[in-house]
Amino acid sequence: MPEGAEAYRREFPTRVTSSAGQADRRPGIKDVAAIAQVSVGTASDALNGSGRVASRTRARVRQVAEAIEYRPSTLARSFRTNKSHTIGLSIRPFGGAPWQYLAVSYYARLLSAATAEALQRGYALIVLPPNTPQILGRIVIDGAIIADPSPYDLLTDELDLLGVPFVSDLSRMDDPAALCVGNDHAAAVTTVCAHFRSQGARSVGMLLSDGTEDYNTRSLHGYQTWCARNGAPVRVERASTVDPVAMAKAADRLMTGPDRPEAVYTTEGPAGHLLQEAARRNDLRVPDDVLLACAEVPVAGREQLDLTTLNLNAEHVAAQAVDLLAQTLEDQHPIDRHRVVDTTLHVRGSSTRTTSS
Repeated sequence: MPEGAEAYRREFPTRVTSSAGQADRRPGIKDVAAIAQVSVGTASDALNGSGRVASRTRARVRQVAEAIEYRPSTLARSFRTNKSHTIGLSIRPFGGAPWQYLAVSYYARLLSAATAEALQRGYALIVLPPNTPQILGRIVIDGAIIADPSPYDLLTDELDLLGVPFVSDLSRMDDPAALCVGNDHAAAVTTVCAHFRSQGARSVGMLLSDGTEDYNTRSLHGYQTWCARNGAPVRVERASTVDPVAMAKAADRLMTGPDRPEAVYTTEGPAGHLLQEAARRNDLRVPDDVLLACAEVPVAGREQLDLTTLNLNAEHVAAQAVDLLAQTLEDQHPIDRHRVVDTTLHVRGSSTRTTSS
């Protein structure tokens, strides 16, 4: 048996290396038990201060745990004992910092509405850092709401692994057991394109982020399907939402060239004003020369623009997500585990012509 913290610290990587495909995993209670040469039950009792464990054994187990930086999952413990009546909300990174989603109308409204609904249902709500699974070992939550996760979101993977209920967007609808709440973005884009067509636009362009979130994928699919059904050319530009210069250049590309579309829609609310600025730079009149629309609008910091907007009804999404999660946590076994929230198109001057052509 190696003695001393340094020896324990060296032994953990050896154990991990011997387990194929687990080189990056965190230390677990089984590692503590194996290195301390005790049973898992004894290791657990020693760390929790329970059971009949000799003082020398208890000290050795705790020294091992400290040396290999083992952190017991408070979340897992809460599921074995009492509920915390706390739910977590994670929103995708935006603008390079985890809090900058508050500058986006949809996410700010989602957070506000989810908090209000959770409090009304008797739950506290905390905001989780996005894509940060290690947070689950330091806090206690009963369940979570994950807004617009990427396909490779580590937090959802960890929640799945721990068996923690969580509500996500419609990307998991193929799983009948998954809890899903969101918009039908493909249908929403079809509505926008149909409106443009009613105003005389024969071609429609799209400005998308370069992300892989479900709303991007579904929006693009809906747009391409509409173009195919209506014999319209596909014109898509993509750029990073965290790079306004790149997004502005993408908007410019949609306003130039012989195949310039007669209408443009962007799924990114903050990019709506970029479309208007691009139209002005290229001497295009809105709505006479080009029709414009965007999803949502910025919360503040921008003058009120006469933009047609697609309202994703964030408040309803939040309320449905909290309700679905609460029913699940309270063992009410909800039948409607997949909930689709309607969108609303608010038509304004940027996409309205006095006469269609």
